[in-house]
Amino acid sequence: MRIFRERRADAECDSRGARGTAAPGAGLSGVRAAVAIASAKGGVGKSAVTVNLAAALALAGQKVGILDADLNSPNVLAMLGLQAPRRVFAGEAIEPIAGPLGLRIAASGLLPGGEPPPISFLDGDAAHEAVSRNGSALAELDYDDALRRLLGLTNFGALDVLLIDLAPGLEQLFRLARIAPLAGAIIVTQPSDFAVRATRGAIEIARLCSVPVLGLVENMVGFSCEGCHSVRPLLPHGDLAAVAAADGVATLARLPFDSRLAESCDRGVIFIRAYPESPLAKNFHELARLVALRLKAAAAEPHQLSSAPEEAG
Repeated sequence: MRIFRERRADAECDSRGARGTAAPGAGLSGVRAAVAIASAKGGVGKSAVTVNLAAALALAGQKVGILDADLNSPNVLAMLGLQAPRRVFAGEAIEPIAGPLGLRIAASGLLPGGEPPPISFLDGDAAHEAVSRNGSALAELDYDDALRRLLGLTNFGALDVLLIDLAPGLEQLFRLARIAPLAGAIIVTQPSDFAVRATRGAIEIARLCSVPVLGLVENMVGFSCEGCHSVRPLLPHGDLAAVAAADGVATLARLPFDSRLAESCDRGVIFIRAYPESPLAKNFHELARLVALRLKAAAAEPHQLSSAPEEAG
């Protein structure tokens, strides 16, 4: 088993790469826009949002890839009903998995190295403890280096958008921004007051790293009652609108809870294809439209994104 040790973050972000190491080039050379999908905390449905946003972008005619950068718990392949083949690389090159709608998927299971899954990615103290317990049975590698290799060695080809589904936590966006050039970040949250407060920290991290915040996605805002055509709250509401307004960040979507989303993820079926007429599916398509607009605006006027009312439509 491989143990990937986390490297302590430096004081500043550097898009040229951590500790003077060159950022990935070959793997991203054909990617027009790499977008981080981040969350300040877990349990907000970030991966489900990533998969369905990718599908909606693809259905709108874009060439889309997904990098599952949650090295501890990759789940994007499973959500798409896919499995990583045992050998998908020639030499050092990594060939992504071909998914539905032309999606190209990369995950930690594709990394060359000789050991079959499962692969564990632990922080420094846990890795050292595991190695001391198990001796030579475990090989200690570096988390950031693994992510850099996955980005740099994967043959994504020509893509309009690469969505990078990060593990939860503020430090994940920080470390990715030091490794790869990002066109922007989308921050996924939920209505709870704690999640809303944590979201402000994610916005600050993005700005520290000079990553444009394309906008916020508030997931599970309420239960969509098709019988009464209303959305009933599920969680105590934090004031995300106030945070967005204070920080000049757009709220791109407020997604209702639909239990079929979790069920479709478990079955490896894309929700917006299985339930195309549902309110949530329509929300995902609108989110994809707005993300495409924000990426176009970010390319034309870097670092000038704001919560302008273009999102209202």
